Amino acid sequence: MVRQIVSDILVVPLESIEPDTPLIAELGAESIDFLDLVFRLEEWLKVKIPINRWDTYVQAQMPDRNYDVGITSSFIVGFVSDVVETKS
Repeated sequence: MVRQIVSDILVVPLESIEPDTPLIAELGAESIDFLDLVFRLEEWLKVKIPINRWDTYVQAQMPDRNYDVGITSSFIVGFVSDVVETKS
């Protein structure tokens, strides 16, 4: 589902999104796309996700701030797991 959401937001073919494909460096994702991502994850998970939660998660997971290559669909799956764990 994460790959489908990313495909829809970035308007790229689903096949172009592998677990380790950098969303910024290779697919041109921008900060507004990640805002849209959080909103769509809220709808899918049926849970409210404060937008600062995404920022906090990214900064904690990537202290070196290498966002261009570090944010991938696998990274987003980790975020989803974190949200679901906290929800439980």
